[in-house]
Amino acid sequence: MADQIEQYKTYFQDVANFRRRHEQSRHFYLMVVSALLVFIALTGNQGSIVGAHGLVLILAGLAGGILCFLWNADMHAYHAIFKVKVDILRRIEGHYNLFNIFEEEQKILRLNPRYQLMAVLDSLMPLIFSLFFAAVIYLKLRG
Repeated sequence: MADQIEQYKTYFQDVANFRRRHEQSRHFYLMVVSALLVFIALTGNQGSIVGAHGLVLILAGLAGGILCFLWNADMHAYHAIFKVKVDILRRIEGHYNLFNIFEEEQKILRLNPRYQLMAVLDSLMPLIFSLFFAAVIYLKLRG
């Protein structure tokens, strides 16, 4: 039984490391997309980067849109993989009659509206940023 507990602890640590990578990935996309939005906001006739017009704005907007698409896909992939990892931990808990940590955690989290909101926002943030890109590019090219 000690070997199985050690295996459980090792896999549990892997899940924690996976969550850390998820946070780092979210942070990366947020920083790059924000920097690109700032660049676009500083361009045009009134911006600090006066020389950037037309094609540069369109390319920057396309790059931002592509990044937002990749960000959304990445977040969905992280959620799917995390769910599988937690399901495996649940199976181990059930197989060795361990306390069902993740089952209890999910019961509590399902009752928390903040948790539900955060899960939705994780997928909505790339969409919101892509709308910002479209709006800023439209306004910049319009005048």
